[in-house]
Amino acid sequence: MSPNFRAAIFDMDGLLFDTESIARWAWKQALENHGYVMSDNFYNEFVGRDLSWREKILKKRYGESFPFESVTAQRIKIGDEREMQEGLPVKAGVLSVLNRLNNLGVIIGLATGTSRIRTIRRLTNAGIQQYFTTIVTSEDVAEGKPAPDIFLEVSRAINVVPLQCMVFEDSSVGVEAAFKAGMCVIMVPDIEFPSPETARLAYRVLSSLEEAGELLDELFEEIIEENLI
Repeated sequence: MSPNFRAAIFDMDGLLFDTESIARWAWKQALENHGYVMSDNFYNEFVGRDLSWREKILKKRYGESFPFESVTAQRIKIGDEREMQEGLPVKAGVLSVLNRLNNLGVIIGLATGTSRIRTIRRLTNAGIQQYFTTIVTSEDVAEGKPAPDIFLEVSRAINVVPLQCMVFEDSSVGVEAAFKAGMCVIMVPDIEFPSPETARLAYRVLSSLEEAGELLDELFEEIIEENLI
């Protein structure tokens, strides 16, 4: 498999950062403060989704009168406060993968459902913002994952065709979106284990980005050979 890959696109939450534990806690807390209960199984339906989809599923479960704006605002407030107090751990293997790709001259993009302001804050605080040539959020596209829009917008912005883009994703909806975009997707599951259907869409499923070294050599073989000439 060698379609001459030129770019790598990363999801952020659950892949670059260990965000899901704080996010799940914040959603549960905000819902409880408004008189609602959220199970872990129900939260798993949120993973990788944008706010518009979350609004739909919450109102479907709790009724059209569900105070989505109020719950969401509180969830962001308490989640951000805890994040700032405790810090946001960078996932194992992230820095080595970004450094490896950067040294190879691979174009690196970001495709995330998180708001732009919070995305920039997280990347800046972690000291990794400089690796990303382009950052696309759900605010920049018509439909969030599992629609392919966000990955196609990164492809357009970096001027690399989808066939030459590989994607790192932790969620099933992200894998589906990247596959629909015509990209090679590597899944690194976080709190959501892939179904057999999702695993079939991925080129490879890794337990950690720490396992990505040999895979990068395989996928970016042509770039490596060019650098050796």
